[in-house]
Amino acid sequence: MKCMTSKERIDAVLAGRPVDRTPFCLVDGGAWIAKTEGITYRMLYGMEDGGAQTIVKWTDELETDVVSAVSGVFTAPLNAFGCPIHIDEIGQPVNAGTALHNLKEEIPKLDKSTIRQTLLANEFVQNMLKQCRGIKKLVGDRKYLIGDIAAPFTMAAVMAGTQDFIMLMIDEPELAAQLIDFTTCVSAEVFHLLHENGCDIAFPADPVASGNLISQRMYKKWALPALENLKKMLPEYQYFFAHICGGSGERVASLRDIGIHAFSCDWAVDLDTALNNAEGKMAIFGNMNPAGVLLAGKPDEVYAEATDRIRTAAGRPFILAPGCDMGADTPLENVKMLLKACKDSV
Repeated sequence: MKCMTSKERIDAVLAGRPVDRTPFCLVDGGAWIAKTEGITYRMLYGMEDGGAQTIVKWTDELETDVVSAVSGVFTAPLNAFGCPIHIDEIGQPVNAGTALHNLKEEIPKLDKSTIRQTLLANEFVQNMLKQCRGIKKLVGDRKYLIGDIAAPFTMAAVMAGTQDFIMLMIDEPELAAQLIDFTTCVSAEVFHLLHENGCDIAFPADPVASGNLISQRMYKKWALPALENLKKMLPEYQYFFAHICGGSGERVASLRDIGIHAFSCDWAVDLDTALNNAEGKMAIFGNMNPAGVLLAGKPDEVYAEATDRIRTAAGRPFILAPGCDMGADTPLENVKMLLKACKDSV
């Protein structure tokens, strides 16, 4: 088989066609890139190009088949709606604080009509769009740009606080539905803006929808419909991916049935079972343990585990990647072993 470009490789695997080698991607990589450069997220996004050259430098060196359009800051757009963000510690993920403190009073006052205006008035959102534009300019048509932004369910949990949000779904379901409706519109507007600035693939991340936090019944009632509604609001995107942290193997069939093109699953998900449940209709994206062998193992151990993942896939639609965002202290040589395993899979 002739050598494919990165975009051809992604197109083929998502269509269930043969590929010249297993595709390799990072779920995000922002924390690792910033730590490797010795800078904070504030410094990265404060660069003249929003950090685009830095992101592309590393993703090109690692020969990833996609590149994140907004590295490492999936909850940061909520800063526009009052969530504080912590972006000044090297090697630390972006943490967003809560914005709502009296849910019964504040949720009914949320105004969907001003979402775009509010986002565009936020300095950090503008820096995110600058990074996206810069990456698109540098990458052009060589690779797809993915926009990894929080899914509506997780956005709602961040705005209200996860514990209070879960109790809200139980005690005040109408208010919970109203909040999720608002965050669905927020998430959609962020994705619209990213697409206008060069992003190709919508990639909502939904860690609060993890099987380690909520039941499958609650997932189907709340998180899945919000994700499906988000997908319907983004017809401009050719591909729609999804990520859920932790033990979320039960989510595979549900995501397949709403037309998700690739599911990024964590190491706690059994890969063979996930691939079987995807039925060839959805690629599985993962699922190296980012806090296990990838972070603490030796390069030959990483290579062996990555090769095992590829063998398990056995030609089914699969993209090798960390199971979640890669740890900031992950050794470069270990990351390179993922690429080597993919290249050796020819």
